[in-house]
Order: sequence, then structure tokens, then C-alpha cells
Amino acid sequence: MFDKSKKEPEKKAAAPAAKSSAPASKPASVSNSGQTTTIGASINLNGELKGNEDLLIQGQVEGNIFLKEHNLTIGEQGKIKANAFAKTITVRGELTGDLNGLDKVTITSTGRVRGNIIAPKVILEEGATFKGSIDMDAKAGKPAAQPASAKSA
Repeated sequence: MFDKSKKEPEKKAAAPAAKSSAPASKPASVSNSGQTTTIGASINLNGELKGNEDLLIQGQVEGNIFLKEHNLTIGEQGKIKANAFAKTITVRGELTGDLNGLDKVTITSTGRVRGNIIAPKVILEEGATFKGSIDMDAKAGKPAAQPASAKSA
């Protein structure tokens, strides 16, 4: 019985230690959007994928991916057969489909893409494999507006 009473103060002492570790976890949780979800290597997903947080895919996805205000990363184990729409797209694995990045698309040295890319910034690292077309005209409406104003002047 005396041993139980001795353990209770130890638990109380452990509680402040947990509180002191909480501030250390705050900087680790800070990212571009605050949260990242991972689809693991053993997961197979068919259909439409939508979300309001960053996404890391290590598994297999077929269909469409919509993360227009967030970041999409295809991990080295990821195998995707989908069209993807995201703020930024980074491909480290394999993707077959069209990519539409609102800010940029990056294909790393381990990345393999078969499809078309539309983004204002495109980065192909040395060793990346890419077959398709790239459209970097971020402001397609702006050039059309300039000739229209020139005609009216």
C-alpha cells in the first residue's frame, strides 16, 4: 500500500514534464497548411479524392485528386493513375495523368510522369522522367486583354 502512495507523487511530477514537451511539438506541427494526411503504401483508392489539407500519397490512387488550395506530394512508393489539381504538386513516385498546379509542379529525380502539366512554374530535376506537354501560361486571359484594348484605341 505504501508503494501506491509513492507512485502517485511520481505521476504528478510526470504531468509537468508532459506540459513542458508540448511547446516542443508546436513548431513541428507548423507547415504550409498546418496538416498533412498520408495515404500509406498498402492503401489502394479508386474514385475522386478531395480535401482541405496537404496530402502525401505512398499508396495507389486511380481517379481524380482535387486539393486546389493545398499541396499534393506523390511519395517514392506512390503509383497514381489520376488527374491532379492542387496548389503545388511534387512527384517523387509514379504518376500517369494530367497535372494542374496553381503555383508549381515539381518532378524530382525519382519521379516519373506520363501526362500533361499546366502550371506557372515547372521544375524537372535531373534524373526525372517525363513524357507529355507543359503549359506554363499562367495568365492566359491577360494577353488576350491587351490586343482588345489596342483595337479600341
